[in-house]
Amino acid sequence: MKRARYLTLALALCATACATVPASRPVPPASSAELLELRTALENATLRTVVAEPPQVDIDAAASIPIPEHRSIRSALAYFTTELKPDIQQSLTRSAQYKKFIDRVLAESKLPKALAYLPVIESAYLQTLTSSAGARGIWQFMPETAREYGLRVDWWIDQRADPDLSTRAAAAYLKDLYSDFHDWPLALAAYNAGARRIHRALEESHSSTFWDLLELAAIPKETRGYVPTFFASLIIASDPATYGFRLSDAVDADVKRVEVEGPLSLRFIADAANLNAAVLRDLNPMLRRGVVPPGRAVIRVPARSAERVAAISKNDDPYVAVCTYTVRERDTLKRLAKAIGTKPDTILAMNGIHKLRHSESIYLPVRATELGNLLSGRRKARPGEHTLTGGM
Repeated sequence: MKRARYLTLALALCATACATVPASRPVPPASSAELLELRTALENATLRTVVAEPPQVDIDAAASIPIPEHRSIRSALAYFTTELKPDIQQSLTRSAQYKKFIDRVLAESKLPKALAYLPVIESAYLQTLTSSAGARGIWQFMPETAREYGLRVDWWIDQRADPDLSTRAAAAYLKDLYSDFHDWPLALAAYNAGARRIHRALEESHSSTFWDLLELAAIPKETRGYVPTFFASLIIASDPATYGFRLSDAVDADVKRVEVEGPLSLRFIADAANLNAAVLRDLNPMLRRGVVPPGRAVIRVPARSAERVAAISKNDDPYVAVCTYTVRERDTLKRLAKAIGTKPDTILAMNGIHKLRHSESIYLPVRATELGNLLSGRRKARPGEHTLTGGM
């Protein structure tokens, strides 16, 4: 570009000089090679000017929720553009792989596009991020709220880490909160602190807005900072270049959801479908043991491999050992766990029960063909077998 600008300037100066040169001293005509070089340089400079893409901005998101004028938002913006700048930029960059889907879900739910930036302050779009309080996933659902909005959270699966399902649950939750408060700052405060706490704070302080609650310190400190930081994120998204940030182009993930029959290990699925095992694990952080649980379940796979994955049979998996077992009258939880080499809590957790009941059918982390030997103490572990006694 510098060379093109230089040549353009040179050409302009040359034209000016030619206009002032006395007629008695004509300027020698430029050679064909020189003219071609100048023409090419000008065309390239013009082309680059035409196709240069403007910085990515998200005006629509910023316009979808009015941004209040408040000193707390200015303070948050200053913090984001200084000390937290690298972290905020990473979060905005990471958002590109989720934003198209989030925008579609928000549109389907008739919710403001601005809410697509809520994960900037919730999780930085990290699927497996878990807070000290136990909130998890991009949208930082607590287990109870997640279950209330249809997400499965148990020993096998934690759908809070499923970016697709958790986004739909978050949209439903945010829609309910707005229907309750009819005000986005209050609805967002309730998303962070809980609706009951916000209602109680409004009633006890005789306030009507989030900003009143902030000024009176009538809500937790975390919530007082939560709403202003959301609006700071929105301001940055609306004009990132001004604040020293950049937005990446949102992309459609080349991923399909495929239903398979479990138990089935991700390791075996990767082998059978010729997939990178690490990629498959990254696509399915909701599978807490790296295993599709017994029964039908949906996993995320690269689109090109969807048909191969759908054709996989669980009976061929050599890596995972799970069988059904009918509890007998003489069985105790401790004795059964000891016999098969696992912990009592593991048996309870994988079955979602609190105690064993006679004649109840349960799952055990062992192959059916090995169970008899295990119970009699004669079984030897197979090399590489996935016993489901630990994490992924």
